Amino acid sequence: MMESDTSSPESSQASHASHFLDQARNINNPIDSISSAARRAVQLLSSDSSEALEGRQAEDHDERSLDSEKVEFRIPLNTTDRNISTTYVDRFHSESDHPMDILDSTKAAMNVPKTYPHLGWRLSTARRTDPPHRLLTSQDLNSAFKAARFEQMSGRKRKKLAIEIVNTMPVIKGKPAKKEASTCSAGEQSSRTSDLSLLPYTKELENIKRKLLCPEHRLGDSNDIFCWEWAKYLYDAQDSDNPCVTLPNTPHFDEIHKARKERTASLLQRMPTELISPIIHNHVHLSSESAIDNTWASNSEWQRGDPMVPPTLERTYALYMESDEETDEDGTPQDDIDDILRKIDLCYPALNFLQYVDKLKRRGIFYLPTAAHFGIRFYVEKVGMSEGAAYTFHTHVCKARMKEERARARRKEKGKKRARRVQADNLE
Repeated sequence: MMESDTSSPESSQASHASHFLDQARNINNPIDSISSAARRAVQLLSSDSSEALEGRQAEDHDERSLDSEKVEFRIPLNTTDRNISTTYVDRFHSESDHPMDILDSTKAAMNVPKTYPHLGWRLSTARRTDPPHRLLTSQDLNSAFKAARFEQMSGRKRKKLAIEIVNTMPVIKGKPAKKEASTCSAGEQSSRTSDLSLLPYTKELENIKRKLLCPEHRLGDSNDIFCWEWAKYLYDAQDSDNPCVTLPNTPHFDEIHKARKERTASLLQRMPTELISPIIHNHVHLSSESAIDNTWASNSEWQRGDPMVPPTLERTYALYMESDEETDEDGTPQDDIDDILRKIDLCYPALNFLQYVDKLKRRGIFYLPTAAHFGIRFYVEKVGMSEGAAYTFHTHVCKARMKEERARARRKEKGKKRARRVQADNLE
């Protein structure tokens, strides 16, 4: 027997054909047998080659059909128009289309120039938080097609997806205009309701608008933000010319008031990098005169008894009185406006700061704490200083105010340490 290779259908058919030829040589009529066997072998070989060719053609057809199948491109419109909402249009392209034609048609649909550099793409199956891929060249477009084909064939079933075009630098859409009232009566009714709700606050609101607008201390870029520093000054000064006896009754100012009421100095008086230790006073306030009498009685009993025995905590009271270090001996502050201007004039004689003494006093600025409340623009517009003189004066006043606050904090800290030492000595 002749061994045959059965590893493939082609080798199997060839082995059958050679077997027919060998059998034809062993019969009586060798010529007819050989010719018939040869025809049979040729038929087997031709049928095998046609089947293989059909298989290869089917595979090539599948590949060509996959390449020729168009992929959906989802293109956004109106991405550069602020007043029109963004909509989407679908286009279909395949790898056989020219890459530059695809890019040009996409940019034309989006109404952007051909050299627009802010285009990207992502698959519709990707997460919205994933950053888009760049879409500028034909290589970027081929990468998009490859990713789409790979995603389509992944899994058991063929997926339906699209390539989403993304404008990576779109304009910010404006808020749509509110719809007008359907009838005039409804609009009039709403206006009357708003007028009635604002009626109790009209006078206070006009006072705030007239006196509290400040371009220097406003919060944000809006022109309608009121000046907190000026409102605080009006509230603290209680001036008859500025009858703002209550702070603005708005939630915004209420939050600021809660955040700032514990601070000892304003933001204009303190540098951000400086740290000032908090000042804490532990006071025991006596509710009646009997408590004072009990204090002196307990001290006399303790002196008559054993002096080594300390008084009990229940009969010990602390009397807090204003320290002489916190106020001046003659009762008048030393940092008045004359001294301040004289010191600055000695350092900068060319600016002639002494000419502003009367102008500052006419504005009610007599002492250092009052001068530190105002900004540079106030001294330029209200007092008449030049911009350089106002900047120099404001800087010197703020530094002097911070120096005074630090000195006062140090004095109070020394007083607390001295009180603790005295208390420890009494306990011993």
